[in-house]
Amino acid sequence: MSFFDNLGKMAADFGGASPAQAADAASQHVQNMDDGELAGHLTQSLPNMSQSTLSGLGQQLLSTFTNHAGFGGDANGATQEAGVSQAAVAAGEPGAVGMLLQFAQNHPGILPSAASDFVKNDPGVIAQFAPGLLQGIMGRLGGR
Repeated sequence: MSFFDNLGKMAADFGGASPAQAADAASQHVQNMDDGELAGHLTQSLPNMSQSTLSGLGQQLLSTFTNHAGFGGDANGATQEAGVSQAAVAAGEPGAVGMLLQFAQNHPGILPSAASDFVKNDPGVIAQFAPGLLQGIMGRLGGR
């Protein structure tokens, strides 16, 4: 088994925590991260994500841009400014999602909110996160 297989198994098991506990730990962890650091971790996670997870992340980003009080626009405006199409992000095209992640890091609160909602809606996505992000989440679970 490779390092990533072992890390994925660890995440899938949530260290004995329930999916709800894992989602809460992930939400708390991302809420306390710097936007640039979180964007980096999420961007590093993109190659590990299944197509449905990529699409889910893209759709969550679009929803957050539309509904977040700290952003003075909507998903269409955000994607235009990021230089990607809303359809490509919603479909989970890795390049488009990555560009929107990079754009989002310049708008405080967007990424932590989107990432928090993303894991709360589907705690299983945690297993597809990059090792650095996954280790931070697992560290929070260890202190529960």
